[in-house]
This record gives sequence, structure tokens and C-alpha cells, in this order.
Amino acid sequence: MTTKIVMLPFTCTKGEIEMAELEPAESLMEAIHTASLDQEVQKNSELMGLLVKSAKQLKKTDNYHQVAANLNKSLQYWGMGHTDGPKAIDVLYQATINDTHGRAYQKLPTGME
Repeated sequence: MTTKIVMLPFTCTKGEIEMAELEPAESLMEAIHTASLDQEVQKNSELMGLLVKSAKQLKKTDNYHQVAANLNKSLQYWGMGHTDGPKAIDVLYQATINDTHGRAYQKLPTGME
């Protein structure tokens, strides 16, 4: 028996591979949790507030797409004023893009409730 190895054009961290095996809502919660453990994120009370708010919303709703959309917009607006944000936020932002489907979930102008 031979094993075929497929080389992908990107690399994944162990956490990203584990997140791919989770349910979408669990994956988003894990991304929020991982970002909240970052020291640079912990130093920023505004970011921590966004993460705590999003985690609470995610726990009390079945609509993780809406939570992802709200967090996505919040991170977009936060990023407009902070061009040198923590790298952990980039990973979280990408997770919110993956979990935001369609414009129906994207409230304008702020996405914040």
C-alpha cells in the first residue's frame, strides 16, 4: 500500500487544523478564545470588550452567522483607527469572514448592536 502525500499551497497551524474539525459555531468561539489569549489583545480593553460581547452573544443564540457578521463589522471599524493591531486579530477577522454568509447578516453602518 502506498501513501500519497498532497502538498497544499498554504500552511496551517495545529490550531487551524483542529478548528476545521469543529462545528462552525464552535470554530468561531475557539477563534474568539484564541484571540483573547493573545497578550497584545489583552492589553486593549476595547478589543477585549468586543470579544467578550461576541462570546456572550454566541452562547445565547443559534445564529452564529449574525454574531460573526457583527464581530466582522466591529473589527473592521476598530481596524480603521488602528493600523498596527495585534496579529491575533487578523486570524479572528478571517474566521468571521468564513462564518459571515451574505449581506443579510451584514448590518450597516456599524454592525454593532
